[in-house]
Amino acid sequence: MDCTDNMQTSQQDEEVEESGRIIQLQDLIEKNIQIEQKIESRSFGESMSAIFDILGKANDVVKGYEERKTNSTEILLDSELLRRNHEVVGKAIQYNTNITDRMYCTAINNVVFKDNAEDWNALCSLACRYGVPSFTNASMLPFINVELKQHVPKQRAARKTTINAVEKRPKQADKLERRGEGSAAVNHVMKQIKNIYRAGNNQPIPYFKLICNPQNFMDTVQNSLIISFLIKENLIWMENGADGLPQIKLNNSKESIASEPFQAICRLDLELCEKYAKYYNIKEPMLKRAEVDES
Repeated sequence: MDCTDNMQTSQQDEEVEESGRIIQLQDLIEKNIQIEQKIESRSFGESMSAIFDILGKANDVVKGYEERKTNSTEILLDSELLRRNHEVVGKAIQYNTNITDRMYCTAINNVVFKDNAEDWNALCSLACRYGVPSFTNASMLPFINVELKQHVPKQRAARKTTINAVEKRPKQADKLERRGEGSAAVNHVMKQIKNIYRAGNNQPIPYFKLICNPQNFMDTVQNSLIISFLIKENLIWMENGADGLPQIKLNNSKESIASEPFQAICRLDLELCEKYAKYYNIKEPMLKRAEVDES
């Protein structure tokens, strides 16, 4: 009985230790996520220091338990933490250095292809110095996401017959009548821009400061569309400011004749709007909506 009790006690102690290691690994994964969220606001050295700290703590957690074979959850969390650390290091390099994918590919080509000969062993000899073999237990195989690519033969699509639509006119002509809300909104925004421009001693207006409405993202989108229309009509100009960000200024008659059309592409989303609202400390939007007359 004493032997059985000792075995049960030892097994319970091992389970408690495994649960403790699992909780520690989960906490380290949470810290990894926090580091990833702050990559843009931290320097490269700070991000790497935080990752090294996580790696050191992870090594302390698994130290002495390298021969784990029973608890697949613990092994899976350890592998997930290692994968996440690798991704954070890659993102930190991308945000804080000038190394691009093209430069990376060029470096590989310079190692592998020399004198019009292809030698991948040259790259392997460099990688093997820093590689560490990883042994996976058979119980981990279900967690490995490996799918064989299946070749699906393409089938010729059936040609669709085009049916000409029958012209139909509305029974009531008043359904085609539209109010001039669009034109009124453009005029209202242009009037506000003139007032803001003159009040600012004819200095250029920051583009994102002009269009952003921190309380209503759809107003920001509408402001951006109206500004693009005014630029297309040569009523205003867009140019890069001293800070590298776009800015708006009024166009006079001489500049209208000499100016040439151009295209500016911008990814506008809620995250970008919040970023520049914080950057310019926008509490209230510069552009106000015109009141719609319902009568």
